[in-house]
Amino acid sequence: MSKLIDRLAQTAETVSLPMGFRATRLAPTRPKMVLVVYVEPAVNITPLVDYVSSADAAVIAQTSTAKDIGRSLPDTVWGLWLEEKSRPQTKGSIEAGADFVILPLYSEFSLPGIEKAGKILLAEPSMSEGLIRTLNELPADAVLLAGDEEERAAITWHQLMLCQRFADLLSKPLLLAVPASVNCEELKALWKAGVNGVVISVKTVKQAERLKELRQIINAADFAARPRKKAAALLPRMGEETSTTAADEEEEEEE
Repeated sequence: MSKLIDRLAQTAETVSLPMGFRATRLAPTRPKMVLVVYVEPAVNITPLVDYVSSADAAVIAQTSTAKDIGRSLPDTVWGLWLEEKSRPQTKGSIEAGADFVILPLYSEFSLPGIEKAGKILLAEPSMSEGLIRTLNELPADAVLLAGDEEERAAITWHQLMLCQRFADLLSKPLLLAVPASVNCEELKALWKAGVNGVVISVKTVKQAERLKELRQIINAADFAARPRKKAAALLPRMGEETSTTAADEEEEEEE
């Protein structure tokens, strides 16, 4: 399994605390939010390597130099952000060590080599409830929710609403693209809304330096256990059948 997907799956697991008088074992450490960095295509990765290593994984734009960039991150889990149209270097990049791929919904289904990598679908915030539910049935491992508006410097209530909506309907881990300025309270709010990991775009060294700060914030923060509420399925036929049965019983009593 993809290392990133495995890490995301751990954040979705429920932590059970020991009970009873003999429960002397230490409670297991609660999982922390996953931190992913997206390296912009035009950015020189060389001066950023030390900062990128603070993240759990790095995402590289699908370019002809993706393999070289991946090799420059020997100690970091990395993956590709694919474009809608396939490119010949996709298979080569995955064979060079890409752990996962981020796939736009309109990209080709059977791109060469992606069966060996973890698959993260790039979801659109405007998707209907029915389409969001269908993501659970697709052979993908996680979902990334990109910004619904222009890039903002802070998390908005609308984003929290969208995250809660997707998390309630999904059975897969959920990632969200956020600004580098995101703070501890915003991360906790996103976690509570069902977000398992955040993706931060890096364009400058200053933004890259922020990764180390976020790593410390995430490690020190207490991400409380969250009961996830799943939307109940509506079964109108049950009511119809009950009504019919009750009517039949009344007729029998009258006879």
